[in-house]
Amino acid sequence: MKNICRIIGSALILMPVFAGITARSDPGDFSIRFGLGYDFVSQEYFTSSSRYDTSLTADPDLTDVALLSKDYLDDKKGLVYLKIDPKAEGRYIFEAGWEQTPEMLRAVGWGHIVLGNHRNRLETDLNFEIKDRYNGEPDAGEELSIVKGKVRYAKKLSETIESSIRIYAENVAFDSTGSFIYDYSRVGSEAGFNILSRGFNSVFFSAGIEKRNVPDSGLLDYTLVRANLGYFGLVAESRISVDLTAENKDFNSPDNQNDYLLTTLYGDLKIPADPNYFLKPLLSLEYFNFKNDDYVNDDYVLAGGGLLLGRDYDRLSIAVGPKIELHSIATDFDDDDDYLEYLIFGSIDLLYSDRILCLFENQIGRRGYKNDPLYYSDFTFDRISLIGSFKIAGALNFDLLLSAEWEWHEIEADDNRFYLLSSGLNYTF
Repeated sequence: MKNICRIIGSALILMPVFAGITARSDPGDFSIRFGLGYDFVSQEYFTSSSRYDTSLTADPDLTDVALLSKDYLDDKKGLVYLKIDPKAEGRYIFEAGWEQTPEMLRAVGWGHIVLGNHRNRLETDLNFEIKDRYNGEPDAGEELSIVKGKVRYAKKLSETIESSIRIYAENVAFDSTGSFIYDYSRVGSEAGFNILSRGFNSVFFSAGIEKRNVPDSGLLDYTLVRANLGYFGLVAESRISVDLTAENKDFNSPDNQNDYLLTTLYGDLKIPADPNYFLKPLLSLEYFNFKNDDYVNDDYVLAGGGLLLGRDYDRLSIAVGPKIELHSIATDFDDDDDYLEYLIFGSIDLLYSDRILCLFENQIGRRGYKNDPLYYSDFTFDRISLIGSFKIAGALNFDLLLSAEWEWHEIEADDNRFYLLSSGLNYTF
């Protein structure tokens, strides 16, 4: 794999030269993007040698509590991406990229081709990724290659009805495998239709099948069947979105072990309460039904709801309100992890032309466990997330992804903090 990475790196260095030669006679769109990035994932947690001693009563003031910290990722990287659109129409796009940290190399590529017109359209996508450690010994599963692609054909049956067929495949190969790390391949197909009214109301349906093959562990092979039905549009001047999905996964294991049926329902309704204000009820429901109930896999229901009050400005949208989440598990144990979570949710969405995109969310709440389970304790939490893209000047762009969560438990040994940061400063010319 090291030789492959070197070849790709050399090709990326030479591509701007050839692109500069061809650009004189071809009117196509060619761009080069250079940048710097920083990725960080860390967790802080407490530990106590007596926390799970069943002979003792859980004490919120344990004296042997120690704070531990683990950084899962702390990488500074440089990157270069080359992108070409020969006809500058978005119908033929090819992109190749190279990312390098002090320990790792990552080469990626992407191709997108569109044939036909709005009535009969064929779309093809192909992606590849190669990761290689050049400094130090790699861990199992760290070096890998991924190749995946999809083909989608869409046909207009009428002015309001469109049908589509999609076929996709993926292959993941690791340089070294270990426990729970296996090469695998997936292949699947899906068919569906979309009914779009003149008022841009949309009803969509799709159904498909997927198979996974794991050569070194046949028990992980599975067949998955999925169906999805949804609606997006207006009802009495209120915008509604509803999505219903059913998924059946059948593993190649005896006695239906790990096989399940998953049903999910998501919905929200945006009700105008004033020219600028709105109410937004939220609903979510998830039901996990395992075909073989055992001490590891138990059926459960996860239900949630909320009511947000918001205001829309020209480029800004703000919403705030209460939300709840209920988790109920079907088990014979008295100390199961059924819980009720309630919180205050706030969000700020800012979109300013093509210069600023900022999506911020904050959740402050509490989770209480019904049956005082041994391995969990009630806690108060604060969760924040931020997605941002900022055009600083000209072709200089800064991208940011930030997520953080703090948990303060009744038993200090259960306290937990989690941080994720991904950022990049890019210049395109």
